[in-house]
Amino acid sequence: MIFRKLNDEGIGKFREYLQGGAVGDPPTDLLADPGTSGPVAHSIDLGTALFNDRYEFGIYLNTLFKAFDPTAIANDMAFWTSLGLVWFDRICPRRGDGTRDVREDYRYILSADYRHYYRHLVRSPWQLVRDHGRNARFLLIAPRESKNPLSVHGEILEQFGGRQQVLASRKVIKAAGQMYMDEKTGRPKPGVAGSGRGSARRFGMVLRQFDLTYDPECMNIPDLLDILPAEFDRWKPNQPKQESASTAQGEQLNVLQFSAGQ
Repeated sequence: MIFRKLNDEGIGKFREYLQGGAVGDPPTDLLADPGTSGPVAHSIDLGTALFNDRYEFGIYLNTLFKAFDPTAIANDMAFWTSLGLVWFDRICPRRGDGTRDVREDYRYILSADYRHYYRHLVRSPWQLVRDHGRNARFLLIAPRESKNPLSVHGEILEQFGGRQQVLASRKVIKAAGQMYMDEKTGRPKPGVAGSGRGSARRFGMVLRQFDLTYDPECMNIPDLLDILPAEFDRWKPNQPKQESASTAQGEQLNVLQFSAGQ
């Protein structure tokens, strides 16, 4: 389908659909109706590509929207809400009996509340891949395989998302990714999503304690990992002390090509 953006009336009708239990097919006709939607800045074909996880989805979105000004769309409620409607069958799939596990509205309709906007199931993959590239994998790939990977927000992202200065920090996310991502399995290591010693939850709590003492943005990755308490030792990678300039530049988006018609 050629993408169009919902207007206020269209968003209201989509919200009614959600609050009514999302019975039946999603009302994608709202995106074609001039009374409930309008054109966007660039013509794009959303295609039918399939994704193994939310990281692949984020790469696809960054490729798809490369012609758009990212600062213009980053907080565009109508833009991301429309995409929530477009991909609703994947981010809120039907159960075997035809019903859906409809979560909070902000999973599908972008919220302006900082406590909620990172939970939007379409915007978050786009933003995290744009900001962190491959280092965002541990936030977007579930520890266990899922039949409907685009519908899983994930406990790891939940633990990091509550503090925007952490989620926006390239240094912090890179350090966490080096600890928590298992390169052999391509998934986060077992136990990362829990609440035990050295878990993602503990990582966020420790960083809060360091706020007045350290500035991660002024540290290299080995030094940042070194200041973490002993409970994190089992997660830390074996790495050299010096971080080269070429490595520091490696956070640029490693774009995988997904054909829009795939």
